[in-house]
Amino acid sequence: MKNFLVPRLRDILFIAILAAALALGPHMLSLDSDLGRHLTLGGFILDSHQIPNHDLFSHTRTGDSRPAYEWLTQVILAGADRLAGLDGVVLVTALVIAIALTIVYVNAARRSHLPLAALMIAVLAAAASSLHWLPRPHVATFLFLALWIERLERVRRAEFVPLWHFPVLMFLWVNAHGGFIFGNLAWAAYFAGWVWEVVRKSANLQIGRKLLVIGGTSMISTIITPSLFGNWQAILSNNSQYILSRTIETMPADFTQPGLWPFALLLFFVILFPLLARKSPPAAHIFLLAGFAVMGLVMVRNIPLFAIAAAPILAESVSNALGHVKRWAIIESNITSLENPLWGAIWPILFGLGFILFIGVRYRVQNESLTHFDVHVFPVAAVDWLDEHPQSGNMFNEINWGGYLLYRLWPEQRVFLDSQTDFYGESLVREYETSLAKSDGWGNIFSKYQIEWVILPADSELIRALGNNPAWDTLYTDSTAVILRQK
Repeated sequence: MKNFLVPRLRDILFIAILAAALALGPHMLSLDSDLGRHLTLGGFILDSHQIPNHDLFSHTRTGDSRPAYEWLTQVILAGADRLAGLDGVVLVTALVIAIALTIVYVNAARRSHLPLAALMIAVLAAAASSLHWLPRPHVATFLFLALWIERLERVRRAEFVPLWHFPVLMFLWVNAHGGFIFGNLAWAAYFAGWVWEVVRKSANLQIGRKLLVIGGTSMISTIITPSLFGNWQAILSNNSQYILSRTIETMPADFTQPGLWPFALLLFFVILFPLLARKSPPAAHIFLLAGFAVMGLVMVRNIPLFAIAAAPILAESVSNALGHVKRWAIIESNITSLENPLWGAIWPILFGLGFILFIGVRYRVQNESLTHFDVHVFPVAAVDWLDEHPQSGNMFNEINWGGYLLYRLWPEQRVFLDSQTDFYGESLVREYETSLAKSDGWGNIFSKYQIEWVILPADSELIRALGNNPAWDTLYTDSTAVILRQK
């Protein structure tokens, strides 16, 4: 008889990750201002019932092609913000992260038959991925990739999987986040593994046919978007080394940073345990691990995706390596025996619903979130002043404040640019940096874009220069931001 009152390891993991992500909510909001842009665009879609394919937010590129390739997640986040403020946004993010990593654990435990080892690996994967826990659409890729790889592996093992799952997942994924491309790369790894088996004359032809159907139908799904091929164009155009080298999350992994040590440890174990097991992983796994490891090393924002892909494969390698260790096998067998009669899903359901009700009811009563944008990171007080003293004309703003400024000031005010630098392009980013550093030609740039006022960090070079320029008036100043206007 099933016991509904005792939680399983997966239930405990879900609750722990959910609680950890919620606790990190204020920290998440302070890392960048992309969230503001996502909430603004999601709110526009909810109000207008339109999904725009052109720029609405800047005065520098107004009307240019800008596919809303994350519109589905943006709508969900904006809806959460309207229902429960920023607490609701953090809660949705935490739920998605917790569900994704719980799926990773369940997949790892099922493939290794080692629930305790799988739990340890899932915790390590969570630690590695936590460096990119942010309330932004990219967390949707955590969830979709976990589901996608779990199903691809079942196809590789000749287990039954309804093939319609793949195009449906891809349809949702391509409208939720640009990370859908990683699903295609994961499919390519599995297909390459099957081709390798063909070369070795050990391939199952039925699996190959299924993989081709999956690849074809899923590729069709990638163009069922408001902009058709626009999502592909937006993702593939993000290739400027100048821009990528100036964005922290697109920089290569720096293992002197403590936050990357769980990733380093995961990489080490992925290499070590197959050697200890003296058993080569399937070719599909090698291609998958190699590809996602390289992507994680090249760009730190891809590290969570490597963790999600690697954890179940590592669990299998640990199973092969520790299978002959009797004491470990006994421990794992005892845990399995204890868990078999349990069905403790009631606990994650209760905790999830409890958080939803608490945050939702509290927001309705207090009309205020517990979490806020950090006043030391964002120009909160300066924008409060702008609410009372609106400025006309074009602004020049700090790039990392762009999303926050849109969240607070749009549609009355449009930004010079925000942190979606792949849209604005290398030329405009160079003009921004030239102006910010007050380098040669900055005045011509201000004239070109008819800049009438600026909002920048108090310690910026441009603020110091303009503050001493009699042609500019200082309208507002605090320890975070300064607002100046041309006379």
